[in-house]
Amino acid sequence: MNKYLNIYATSFKQESKTYANSLTSVVSFVVIIYIFQQLWRFIYGGNGGGTLINGYTINMMIWYMIMAEVLMYSVNARGVTRAFGNDIKSGKIAYQLNKPYNYYMYQVFSQLGEIMWKLVFLVPTGIIMGLVLLGPIQNFSVIYVLPLAISLLLAVVLTAVIYGTVGLLTFWIEEATPFTWIVQKFQMLFGLFFPPEFFPTWLQPIINYSPVYAMMSGPCKLMASFSWDLFLNVSISQIVYVAFFISLGLLIYKLGTKKVNVNGG
Repeated sequence: MNKYLNIYATSFKQESKTYANSLTSVVSFVVIIYIFQQLWRFIYGGNGGGTLINGYTINMMIWYMIMAEVLMYSVNARGVTRAFGNDIKSGKIAYQLNKPYNYYMYQVFSQLGEIMWKLVFLVPTGIIMGLVLLGPIQNFSVIYVLPLAISLLLAVVLTAVIYGTVGLLTFWIEEATPFTWIVQKFQMLFGLFFPPEFFPTWLQPIINYSPVYAMMSGPCKLMASFSWDLFLNVSISQIVYVAFFISLGLLIYKLGTKKVNVNGG
C-alpha cells in the first residue's frame, strides 16, 4: 500500500506546480456557481423565502449544487479515461506489466493525487461562495465537518475508479471516451442538476441504489441537510461501490493484459 501512497504523493506534488491551471479552474467554478445560484433564485421566485420545492429550500438547493459542482470540477472524467486509453493504444502499457505494482491501481492513485490538489482550491472557494451568497447552512454543526469530508473523499475515489474502469475498455475498443460521456451525462442529470426527490416516485429508488447516488447525489444531500442516518446510508453505498468497481477494474485489467500477452505486447 505504501508504494501507491507514494505514487499519490508524487502526483499531488507534480500537480501543485500548475498554479495557473488551478486558478483558471477556480474562476470557471465561481462563474458556474453564480449562474446556477441566479437560476435557482429565479425558479424559487426572488429570494425564495420559505418556499419548499420537493422538500428543498433555496438555501438547501444551492448548497447541494455547490457540493455537486465541487465533485464535478475535481474529477476530469475524460482525463482519467484517456490516461488509461492512451497507454493502452500506444502500447506503453506493455512496459508497465513487469513493474512492481498493479498498473490499474497505479493510475487510480495517480489520478487521486491530481484530484486532491484541485479540492485544495475548490472546497474553500465553494464554502466562501456559499457563505457570501447564502449565509451558513441551517442547523449546521462543526461536528458535521469530518463526516462530510469523508463522504467527499469517498465520492471522488469512487468517481476516479469508475472512469478508470471505463478507460480499461480500450483493451477491446478503439475509443472509450464515448462511454465516459454517457456515464458523465447520467452523473449530471441524476446528481448535478437535480436531487433524487425531483424525479418521479418510481424512479427515485433506482437513483438511490445507483452509483450516481454514491458519487454525487448522496454527498450533496448531506451538504444540504445533514443527518447521521443519511451519512450512514451514503457511506455504506460508497464503500460497496468502491469495492465493486475496484474489483471489476482489476478483473478487466487482468483480462486485458492477457490479451496483450497473447498478441505479443
